[in-house]
Amino acid sequence: MNIKTGFIGYGSMGSMIVQGLLDKKCLQPQNVSISTRNPAVLTTLLDKYPSVQVAESNRALARECNRVLLCTSPLDTVHVLSEIAGDLQVDTHLVSIAACLPIEQITRFFPGLVTRIVPSLTGEMSSGVTLFCHNTAVTNKAAQEIEELFCAFGKVVVIDEENFEVATDLTSCGPALIAVLFEEFARAATRHSTLSPEQARALVIPTLSGTARLLEEGYTMETILTRVAKPGGLTEEGVKQLQSDMPFVYDTLIQRTLAKYELRKTNVIKEADRLLDKKP
Repeated sequence: MNIKTGFIGYGSMGSMIVQGLLDKKCLQPQNVSISTRNPAVLTTLLDKYPSVQVAESNRALARECNRVLLCTSPLDTVHVLSEIAGDLQVDTHLVSIAACLPIEQITRFFPGLVTRIVPSLTGEMSSGVTLFCHNTAVTNKAAQEIEELFCAFGKVVVIDEENFEVATDLTSCGPALIAVLFEEFARAATRHSTLSPEQARALVIPTLSGTARLLEEGYTMETILTRVAKPGGLTEEGVKQLQSDMPFVYDTLIQRTLAKYELRKTNVIKEADRLLDKKP
């Protein structure tokens, strides 16, 4: 069966997913439909892939596609679900990238095949991790098809939904958290030397990239520590300082992000309740 894939929303993450899947020939343009509030953002994409279809509405897309990806913010996703629920086909595979919107809430609108994913910016480099969780309605075949699709962006990891928030810190939030860590490292260097910020970044960025390559080639964290932080050496002093301070920093970081997740989740669920109560 020819699967027609629809995308609702074409923001930062939605555009990355659409463009990546088309560029890697994981999807055929004629089998892709997009619905967005601002069709003008599709100009560049349509110049490259003129056979991609622009849906006249979210509801029209839901009626035409048997795989629908919701690439909108959590609150917007709740509104989209309320809008398209009656237009989705019984066997449609609904995929949501919305954070803080559990599968249990999605299935209140559509009790069919539902998958929740968390992509990452690193997918632009075909690296990193996309988190996956399927509800029990998703068949092995449907799960395999959507997981294979997202292998174009790196590694696919299926985990229990209860771990999504913490895992998101490590994957989707990870690039920003790692970037700020090394930015602060570079800034500290400028405070204790005559290096300019540009010079410090020019030193730390290749070091970060090279360390990632070592890990990809089979080095473990422990191996790198052993090879670089020799007993009694300069590096060991820095390692000891970080091992002393960083557990508190990262425990606090995760506690704060989890608290934010819970607050946003509460607001999203309240909005879902309100929209469902309005339905006849």
